[in-house]
Amino acid sequence: MSWTFQSASKSFHDARKQWDDLNRASTNHPLLDSDFVEPLLQQFGDDRIVLGTRNGDGDPGMALLQRKSTGVWQTFQPSQAPLGLIQLGRADDTGAEMREITRGLPGYALQLSVLQQDPDYTSFPQPKTPEYVEPLDYIQTARITLNSTFEEYWKARGTNLRHNLARRRRRMTEQGYKLELSAVRDPGQVADAIREYGVLEAKGWKSRVGTAVTADNAQGRFYREVFERFCARGEAAIYQLRLNDRLAATDLCLIQNGMFIILKTSYEEELNEFSPAFLMREEVMKELCANKQMRSIEFYGRVMEWHTRWSTEIRTMYHLTCYRHPWVKTLRKVAKRFA
Repeated sequence: MSWTFQSASKSFHDARKQWDDLNRASTNHPLLDSDFVEPLLQQFGDDRIVLGTRNGDGDPGMALLQRKSTGVWQTFQPSQAPLGLIQLGRADDTGAEMREITRGLPGYALQLSVLQQDPDYTSFPQPKTPEYVEPLDYIQTARITLNSTFEEYWKARGTNLRHNLARRRRRMTEQGYKLELSAVRDPGQVADAIREYGVLEAKGWKSRVGTAVTADNAQGRFYREVFERFCARGEAAIYQLRLNDRLAATDLCLIQNGMFIILKTSYEEELNEFSPAFLMREEVMKELCANKQMRSIEFYGRVMEWHTRWSTEIRTMYHLTCYRHPWVKTLRKVAKRFA
């Protein structure tokens, strides 16, 4: 059994079924679905990204990898991908498969980093730290398990959140605002919804730092493609909260296998006195609890103070780095000490 590597830009499309079959048999995660991964490659990849495939008898494996420098490799990891794009037919709980991949990479790879692993959905649980594998905490992320009525969930939240949103609703009413929540699920309406999302971000801090989504940049094209694909399957929704027909907040959400993933949120900063993103989240929670079709809401971002108002379920994501030789790990530690 061995790993082979070829250009991902030339081979991934034809390997989509194999990739999806492996995903369904292992973690079965929406963020490893080829309808999410292929647009990542199209918008943020290049000819240097390789698709690794485990051949021969035994458990299959596939990975999208990139060379960072001479002898140093990692999973293909654009900022729009919350999870490392690698999966196995069976969990590698010893680090042996990571070492096998490292030895098979083009050139003479000294190390491979498997980035951004969710401990609840990974082919790479943290091993009992063999001498050639090094774990590193990445971020803490939050989840909301949907196993109660909205009233029960809301009663368990802090009084600050509940009273704050009630006060802002009263303020809206006093100022003559009417709140309306809608969801775009028609793939034919996705382009307009992404454009509207971009208009909100263009007004805020993300525009000032150059990271805002626009209809014609790579991020905008990526989200449009992903949501057109997932909406066509009935597995996505773009929630929009309007105040008197004015778009105040919007969420980009994937919905698959009982998991509701909030990929991105934007809101109208001029309406911040009403906390439109929080009001939208409250309305969406009411809908999800009433429908009883989702198991959980996943945020997949670094835990912020506001997350802790909505959830107490926090877990730590991590990176794993495999070294071809133990001395490489030792050498890197020494180099960091004197850096």
